[in-house]
Amino acid sequence: LHHAVEKAASAGKQAIFAFAEGDEQRLMLLGLKRFTKLEPYNLKNARRKVADFVIDKGQYPF
Repeated sequence: LHHAVEKAASAGKQAIFAFAEGDEQRLMLLGLKRFTKLEPYNLKNARRKVADFVIDKGQYPF
């Protein structure tokens, strides 16, 4: 999810820079920032939990 939100924010910025100017551009960038904000979480621990689950199952579960 973290990577997908970063990609969406980057694509959104490129689109806004392509068609908006001035105050409109600034407002759109603020909106994009608001809607692509993520709550901070420990990505390392999340990946470790997934790895531990896969190891416990003994196979790739997806």
